[in-house]
Amino acid sequence: MDLLRFFKRPNKDNLFANFPDGVLIVSLEGKVLDANNKALEMFKTSRIDIVGKFFSAFVEGGSNLLNRAVAQKRPLTSKVKVSGANEDMFFEVSATRDSQAQKVYVALRDVSHNYKMQNMVNGQFEIAKNIIDEKNNYLVGISGEILSSLATIDGFSKALSDGVGGVLIDKQMKYVNIINKNARDLTGDLEKLFTVFRLESGLYQFDFRNFDLVNLLNAVVKQYEPFFAAKKMFFEYNFSSLVSRACFLDQSVFEYVIKSILDVFLINSQIGKVTLNAGNPPVAFLESHEFDAKISNEPSSYVLFEAKASELFFDEDELQTIFEPYSLFNKNKRTIGTKLSFVLLKKFVKQFKGDIWVYSKPSFGTMISFVVPVDRK
Repeated sequence: MDLLRFFKRPNKDNLFANFPDGVLIVSLEGKVLDANNKALEMFKTSRIDIVGKFFSAFVEGGSNLLNRAVAQKRPLTSKVKVSGANEDMFFEVSATRDSQAQKVYVALRDVSHNYKMQNMVNGQFEIAKNIIDEKNNYLVGISGEILSSLATIDGFSKALSDGVGGVLIDKQMKYVNIINKNARDLTGDLEKLFTVFRLESGLYQFDFRNFDLVNLLNAVVKQYEPFFAAKKMFFEYNFSSLVSRACFLDQSVFEYVIKSILDVFLINSQIGKVTLNAGNPPVAFLESHEFDAKISNEPSSYVLFEAKASELFFDEDELQTIFEPYSLFNKNKRTIGTKLSFVLLKKFVKQFKGDIWVYSKPSFGTMISFVVPVDRK
C-alpha cells in the first residue's frame, strides 16, 4: 500500500478513520500522532491511550524497526503488546516516511496466526529431525553387529558348500547355495543402507587427498572387463581426453562411485554395450550449470563422466524418484541394491560439490552423467 500517496489525497480523514487496514501516524522522534479505527481495534486500546505514546511502547523494535521498514521498503514482522491478550501477538509492519510533513505512516497487519503456525511447523521439524538423527545414529551403531551375523551365515554356508561338513547331496547343495547367495545379497544391501544412514547422520568420514585419476580409472576398468566378457557384453572406455591426471577427492569414495555405476549396468543388463568416458567439460557446459563449487570456468578444473548401457531402460516413474532415499522402484525387477546405489551416487557426488543426471530412453538406453571439481577446494 502506498501510504504517502494515500495521505496526499483529498478527503483523506474519513477514509483514514474507516480504512480496513490498521494505520498509525508516527512522528520522526517515534511518538504516535494518530491511529485509525482498525489500528485501535488491533491494539485493543483507545485513541486517548495510544496518541502521544512512543511507538516502541506497543511494537518491539520501535523507531529502529520503522527505519528498517522504510529503508528496505518491505514489511517486517514484530511482536506487539495488545491489551488483555493472553498470548503473544505479531504484526506485520510497513512504513513510509514523509520528509516534508516530518511524519512516518505505518500500516499494520495481524500475522499472529501465520507466525505461530510457522513456529509450530519449525518446532515439529526440529523434533522430527532429532528423531531421525537419533534413529540414524542408532542404526549406524548396531550396523557392525548385524553385518557380523550375516558374515557368519555367509561364511558357514560357504564352508558347507565347500564340503567342510561332509559331502552334500545335490538337494542340500542347492539349498546351501541359496542361503549363501541371499546372505551375500542382503549384506551388500545393508552395507549400502547403513552408508546412507551414516551420511545422513554426519558420521561418514571423508579423506580428501591427491591421487592419479587415470591410474585409478584404468585399474577399475581392468577389474570389470572379465565380468562384462562373461556376460558377452561389449565394454569400451576412453579417458584419453583428460588434460590433467591429478585429482583431489576422496579416492576410495570416488572408486566406489565408478564401481557402483558399473555394478548397476552389470546387474540390470544381460546384453548390449557399456561405455565409460571421462574428459574435461567444455566451457559452455560449465556456464550453463550451477555447481556448489565455483572454482573457475576452466574445463581442466572439472571432470565429466558419461557411462552408458545401451540395453538398460528406466521408465519415467523410476527416473522421477531415482535419487530419493525412501521411495521404492515400482517394478519388481529392480533390486533394493540398485535403488540404494543411485541414492549413494547422488549423495557422494554432492559431497564432492558436483552434480549427477540420469537419462533413459528405450531406443537409446541409459546414460549416467556426473561432473565433479578435481582441484583442491
